[in-house]
Amino acid sequence: MLVWGQILPDTTDASRLELQLEDQAEATPEGLDWTQLSDVLENLARHPLDLNRAPDEALLQVPGMTPTLLKALRAHQARYGPLLSLYELQAVPGFTEQAFRLMAPFITVRPATELDFGEGPTQRPSWRQIRQAVRLSCIQRLQRTFTDTWEGGAWYPDTLPNAQGDPYRLYTRLWLKATPYLSVALIGEKDAYEPLAWDPTRRYYGYDFVSYHIALSGLGEVRQLLLGDYILQVGQGLVFARGLGFGKGGDPILTLKQPSYGLVPYSSVNEYQFWRGAALQLRLSERWDLLAMASRLRQDGTPAIQFPDSLAEPQQEIRTLLTSGLHRTPSELARRKNLLHEAAGGVLTWRRRWHQAGFTLLYQRFTPPLALAGPEPYKLFGFQGTENLLASGFWDFTAGNLNLFGEAAFSRSGGKALTASLIAPLHPTLDIALQLRHFDPTFHSLYGYSFAERPFALNNEQGFYLGVRVRPSPRWEIAGFQDLYAFPWYRYRASSPTTGYESLFQVTYTIRRRLQVYARLRYESKPYNLTQDYAPAEVIYRLVPHTRYYVRLHGTYELPPHWRYQARAEMSFYQRETSSQGYLLYQDIRWQPSFAVSLSLRWVIYRISSYDARIYTYEAMPPTTFYIPAYYGTGHRVYGLLRVRLGRSWTVWLRAGQNLFRPPETSTYRRQVELLLQLRYQY
Repeated sequence: MLVWGQILPDTTDASRLELQLEDQAEATPEGLDWTQLSDVLENLARHPLDLNRAPDEALLQVPGMTPTLLKALRAHQARYGPLLSLYELQAVPGFTEQAFRLMAPFITVRPATELDFGEGPTQRPSWRQIRQAVRLSCIQRLQRTFTDTWEGGAWYPDTLPNAQGDPYRLYTRLWLKATPYLSVALIGEKDAYEPLAWDPTRRYYGYDFVSYHIALSGLGEVRQLLLGDYILQVGQGLVFARGLGFGKGGDPILTLKQPSYGLVPYSSVNEYQFWRGAALQLRLSERWDLLAMASRLRQDGTPAIQFPDSLAEPQQEIRTLLTSGLHRTPSELARRKNLLHEAAGGVLTWRRRWHQAGFTLLYQRFTPPLALAGPEPYKLFGFQGTENLLASGFWDFTAGNLNLFGEAAFSRSGGKALTASLIAPLHPTLDIALQLRHFDPTFHSLYGYSFAERPFALNNEQGFYLGVRVRPSPRWEIAGFQDLYAFPWYRYRASSPTTGYESLFQVTYTIRRRLQVYARLRYESKPYNLTQDYAPAEVIYRLVPHTRYYVRLHGTYELPPHWRYQARAEMSFYQRETSSQGYLLYQDIRWQPSFAVSLSLRWVIYRISSYDARIYTYEAMPPTTFYIPAYYGTGHRVYGLLRVRLGRSWTVWLRAGQNLFRPPETSTYRRQVELLLQLRYQY
């Protein structure tokens, strides 16, 4: 499974964020694109927020910033005046070295007085301000993967049968930005083997996927007006969200909370996780905001003909929603844009300093109707019909050192959902996080994403989560979580109500910000049906536990200002009717002698006896794309990424990699050679 997205700028220390992306890979649906989240973080990195002037609402979007930390920061400023330097944060309670390193790329401090605090009254920007802020960037990327199989003493190329296009992957992005006032973008992408054609009758306009938007901000009481493609991230993601937050991972505290980015222009190339239409955000008063949205979008689905009875006319319906975005063969093209998805809704939000609460409402209409229910028991409560209605209330309050947040929602089917969490710094050296969640089997939220065992399938789940982080000294950090969950009804490959749990324990040691080493143990147990290879001839569903655990040792050594070295050793174990295991070793070197040049090299050796025991690792990629491969089989991999800046306007990325491996339980070797060229022009 491949996951595509984007990394942060080369000047940003993104190691913690990279580790979080690795943690999400196993639970990520095929085809998910993290570009949108990375674009938000990249924009923050390129335009860091001034801790003396930025409003509380904006600062809460900084990775690592919590309402408790913001409250402590404002108390420090009220007592001692504006910050004079970022390093003054060391004197603010709660701002540990780890928190500072996570926030540092996204924040700054400029000279200020008490009169400068906050964003001040709402004013429309002048044309001169907009012209001074305008930046134009153009990106063109070309990728090609060559796959060969070793047979009869020679390599033979593998191709995709019935492919309708060439094997190149193309990407183009034109983006005009005047941060924070204006954003205009046109983005196109063609996956490998997809056709490059112009045929409006089939909704083909050159690239297989085209995205666009025009966003205006700072128009007085109109906080934002957006036409085209966009994302909404509100509350804890039960109604409006699509992957702008993380799930369970190495940070057991901060990942529990979904960031409230609100209305965000869409800049990714995932063909499923966005809205297309118009959205308007109004400031009703100092504390109240209203956001209204409307969307009309065509999506992929598998059509089927239903015959209600012998006298009625046959009716078309969509049996499966597809999220991969691949349209390479006639069968895949037949599923392209069969579903018309129309939606309208709104968000009413109340804010006061580091408190907020609000209500959401979403109406959806599907043509032809969705028929996601089926005769299989686990599909009994699948969505069925032409209309869906969702409503929720969300909250985020800070009382003393406690941050309480959550969301409660219901859908038209009568299903209910609740997630309620607490983050508590009990001591300068101790943080804990608690969460309770309950999603009915009949709750239907097709655009939700929240912290859960199955973050994209917010139904048929109950859970309790406990996260702990201890800092016994400035150099040591001990973190871990325990997540207990239950599925009250059948699920895929489990023909009975089931329970499971997941645990993580991690110890991190840091020396003078240059050397960091951590050791991790992650364990999970979840029952599934006995596989057919071991089941008797008659159909008997018997549950057997599937357990998986990983042991990892990872080290990072930075030798400023030019070098960074990383090494990792990881072992995986998987047990069901039989057991499988494996290991992965890699060394990674990054050299950046100047702002204009950087080079990343990696060598990986792995031996993993089954796909179930696979191991994920994050790899360096140019902006607008990232790659998290799943390693299994026996082999080794090398790659290199070179970035060169030419003058003030041009940047070139060259990437080459090779993976030579033998899949599990076979004697045939395969070879994958990947080439990438990306050009960026900035004016």
